[in-house]
Amino acid sequence: MTHADFELPAKPALPRLHEIRIPALLLVGDADIPDVHAHAGAIEAGIPRARRVVIKDVGHLMYLEKPAEFSRLVIGFIERNEGGL
Repeated sequence: MTHADFELPAKPALPRLHEIRIPALLLVGDADIPDVHAHAGAIEAGIPRARRVVIKDVGHLMYLEKPAEFSRLVIGFIERNEGGL
């Protein structure tokens, strides 16, 4: 999307997060870098129906480090929100 003939205007996402009207699940590993935690916090604060979960003893690739816990959280989130999507 960076081709000069198809340049898109830059629209900052942060001030528009409140426009997201569906539930959002944010999974963060407790060993991930501080920037990821800061971004997840900003996203959680900006999306009205966001929920952040910090998974212990994993970094950025929690779906590889703890696949069963990752799957349980994601599937549970989907099941709880099926009617609200």
